Amino acid sequence: MNFLLEPAIAIYTALAVALTVWIGIFIFLWRIDSATRELRRRLDEETPTEPPAAPRVTLETRNGHARETVSMTDEK
Repeated sequence: MNFLLEPAIAIYTALAVALTVWIGIFIFLWRIDSATRELRRRLDEETPTEPPAAPRVTLETRNGHARETVSMTDEK
């Protein structure tokens, strides 16, 4: 085991370890990328046929009496 600590061999050992780590990081990122592409493809296929209903809001005063109900939409 002492032969790994010799200066001529130690640099190659460090290189092998660093290369292994970089390859592992590359494979990890590649798998995450392919998984996110698959999720994006699934989400794009499941587009809703009709837009979601606008949320309804009830505005109340501090004493608890309801004043009015308002429909909030992004349309202008």
